[in-house]
Amino acid sequence: MILSLLGFSYLAFGLLALAMFSHYRDTFAKAPNPTQAKALYIAGWIGIAGTYWGCVATQGAAYGSILFFGLLSFAGLLVILMLSYRAKLLPYSMAISTLLSSVLMAMNQYQFV
Repeated sequence: MILSLLGFSYLAFGLLALAMFSHYRDTFAKAPNPTQAKALYIAGWIGIAGTYWGCVATQGAAYGSILFFGLLSFAGLLVILMLSYRAKLLPYSMAISTLLSSVLMAMNQYQFV
C-alpha cells in the first residue's frame, strides 16, 4: 500500500510540476495554454489530497500524517531529479508510476500481497 501511495504522490507532484510554464516547456518543447496549466494544477492538488486520504485511511491520523510527509518528500525528490536530468521522460515515468500503483492497489485490495 505504501508503494502505491508513493506512486500516486509522484504522479501528483509531476502534475504540479507540469503546471509550471518552464517545466512544461522543457518536457514538451512548447508552452502550455492557460486551461492546460489550470487543469494540471487542480489535478495535482487532487492527487496530493488523495494521497493524504490514503495515508490516513491506512495508518490513522497520526502515523498517516507522518507517512504522508515522508512520501511527499521522497516523491518530490524523484520529480526534481527527473526534471533535472531527463525532463522529456517525465510523462512516461508518471504513466508507469500510475500503472504500477494501480496494480499494487488492486493486489492489496484483493489480498494477493
